[in-house]
Amino acid sequence: MNKRMCAGIMALMAAVSLLSGCAGSTAVNAEGKNDASSGVTEDAQPTPEQDESSSLLSPLLEDGSSQQPDEVVVNEEVKKAVETRSAEYYNVEGWYGFTVSDFDMVYSNEELKNCFDRLQTICDESYFPLGFCYKNIETGASIGYHQYNTFMTCSTIKAPLVKSLLAKDIDLDTVISLNEKWPGDDGTLSAMEYGREFTAKELIEYTILESDNTAYQLLCRNFGTDAFNNRQYELGANFYLGYNGEWIFTYCTPEDMAKDYVDIYEFAEENEQGKWLIDLMCNAKLNIQIGKALGGKYDVAQKYGTDYLESAFSDCAIVYADSPFVLCIYTEQTPETDESCQVFKDIALVCDDINSLIAAEPTEEETSHEAENETQAENNA
Repeated sequence: MNKRMCAGIMALMAAVSLLSGCAGSTAVNAEGKNDASSGVTEDAQPTPEQDESSSLLSPLLEDGSSQQPDEVVVNEEVKKAVETRSAEYYNVEGWYGFTVSDFDMVYSNEELKNCFDRLQTICDESYFPLGFCYKNIETGASIGYHQYNTFMTCSTIKAPLVKSLLAKDIDLDTVISLNEKWPGDDGTLSAMEYGREFTAKELIEYTILESDNTAYQLLCRNFGTDAFNNRQYELGANFYLGYNGEWIFTYCTPEDMAKDYVDIYEFAEENEQGKWLIDLMCNAKLNIQIGKALGGKYDVAQKYGTDYLESAFSDCAIVYADSPFVLCIYTEQTPETDESCQVFKDIALVCDDINSLIAAEPTEEETSHEAENETQAENNA
């Protein structure tokens, strides 16, 4: 009887100990989360230097919301495949509704096939007109879906236009008077009085950060679009703007617009004003598409486009991954809803996984070294 009582007491004590341990663990985790939350709050406080900024658009830059992402979905299988770093020739077979080119070497054919299957599902489930072009800047690997169909450029054209002006080396201190407004515009400048003056630099900031149509129109009217149109001819992109600003929006294909965003990337690699443009694009006020999905992993320089009357919704981005890529997506659906934003985020996530699986062709030096090692191994045998 005493032995049974002792055994019962010991079991009871073990259960109490176990319950105490669980409660203690929970308390520690909760305390850790509270510390983390308070730390973020403190970091978010503006510094005196930020408060003293002289930029008209400093509130936009201080907002901090532009690169706040959704929870980034990491494909662990893809990550595992890349970590092995054993490149193989691309030989994925199967029918897909999108085109694939220049995928010469990859880290895993199996995982790449899985990514392509996911991408095909996204395309199949899109009940609205959709076209996109993905291009790896370093290797040239590309994917296109309805990439030769035409869509309204909307505001995605503003970043290439600004790039053309910066490449033309316009005087950013040029003073421009507000003497016209874009019809129906509800942007910041449209609410200001006629005659107010802005520098070209300020108009560029409004054009990229706020996507202000009136600011964009003033840039086109005062500096012209000849530099932009000439650059399109050089790039082999088949869309243009009115030379005297007769029309400042047009139609394009995702394939052609991708050429412009690769051009912006290359310009920024060697030009300080190009770097400034990239910085503006990374801090654009509305960031609910590609940058929303990938902004937690990389810098994402993007420019969205919207036209409610035409149900046009688009986004073009330069993603500064380990191997940078450009992604231009055009759709015809109700703009700026959770549902219409989802396809952009879905495509961005799968393209990021695909991008991580691309292996560059071995250099001549690496090939020569590998051949020497094989010869030496045969001699030793």
